[in-house]
Amino acid sequence: MSKVIENKITKRQYIFILISAVVGIGILSAPNSICQKAEQSGWISMFIGCLYPLTITYCAYLCYKNLGFIDFYTLNEKIYGKFFSKIISIFFMLTITIYSSSVLAGFYNVLSKEITIFLQPSIIVTIVSLTIVFTASFGLQSLGRLSEIVFYFSSLLFLFPLFTIKRGDITNILPIISSFEKILSSIPASFYSYAGIEISFFILPYVISKKNIKYAGFTSSIIIALIYTLLTFLTIYYLGFELTTKIYYPVLFIMETIEISIISDFKIIFIFLWSGIILKILACDYFVISYVFSKLTHIPYKKSCFITWPFVMMFTIFMIPEHGRNVFLENTLPYIVYTVLIYSITTAIISKLKVMKGV
Repeated sequence: MSKVIENKITKRQYIFILISAVVGIGILSAPNSICQKAEQSGWISMFIGCLYPLTITYCAYLCYKNLGFIDFYTLNEKIYGKFFSKIISIFFMLTITIYSSSVLAGFYNVLSKEITIFLQPSIIVTIVSLTIVFTASFGLQSLGRLSEIVFYFSSLLFLFPLFTIKRGDITNILPIISSFEKILSSIPASFYSYAGIEISFFILPYVISKKNIKYAGFTSSIIIALIYTLLTFLTIYYLGFELTTKIYYPVLFIMETIEISIISDFKIIFIFLWSGIILKILACDYFVISYVFSKLTHIPYKKSCFITWPFVMMFTIFMIPEHGRNVFLENTLPYIVYTVLIYSITTAIISKLKVMKGV
């Protein structure tokens, strides 16, 4: 195999890659979807939803701890056999392809409405996707460094909504608990916001130091949850849940209202900086797509990056109409998330049983 698969990352880079793989286009619309049922308590449901990334990262840790931190493909071969390991790999490759294509299509949809209305969809998708292929082709170690650097810069973006606190209304979040039934019923929807955390299964074996590695997964999950919860809370606090449910990108709407004396249009600055986050999440997704394709076909990793590019492009163009993209995700994400959840728990249990039997 290509040496890129032998690259190693630090625990800190592991944390930042996990954050990079989750925090993307969905952060702009997350308050809208979660408030549909939970109303003003949406931020509570969003935080409880971090049970999903916590479960996935912990199950990934248990699987590799029990079977010796082998690679993902070999892990599935040991547990499910060669045939089913290929089926599982194809499932994850298609899942991450859907994630990345959705993010790229959503990215275009936002830009086309805000600053690039004069460009054709194919131009934007082609330029951005080729940039992603080039970035991902440098391998996991480079992605770890990129994720760490971009996080330090992009973390400031998540603090800017704090400027809206003075203009918010405390009554928008009262009563704090709309109803326990509404909060609980909206938790499954919050799981979808954390989609992408599955990358943990693919990169965990390449972390240099395995000591306390499970806490690295917990740390990334909590950081992601705090980012989503904070933005959801501030959105509800400023707009109220009724208006939040009527604006598809409420976080972007809030950014438009921020006024900084030395910046004439902060929204443009936000989109520019936020673009770095999108490129980062797409590069992480593309690593998984190329990695799995390389394992399945025995084609070198770098070549796999370019071979899989046309397929990601086709998925992306298919998802560019915003309404069609939303309908597609609404019909597929629930099945994907619960399938991944069942796979993770089942694999962790079987790996433990194999250790107990000495297999």
